[in-house]
Amino acid sequence: MADTAKKSNIMKHFRDTKAEMKKVSWPTRKEVFKHTQVVLIAITIIGLALWLADLAFGTVLNFFIMK
Repeated sequence: MADTAKKSNIMKHFRDTKAEMKKVSWPTRKEVFKHTQVVLIAITIIGLALWLADLAFGTVLNFFIMK
């Protein structure tokens, strides 16, 4: 009897999931492309900022180590 209850719960889960997926508002292809551009630009800017900070700290550290 517990086995049928588990199957019933699993089936209910999948039915509920399917119903919720119908409510999802999916972005358009244009929106996805635009958001992807924003993310890539942000990653590039943050990467450059971290690279410059690493370069600056490395230069300062080498100045004190070599002295």
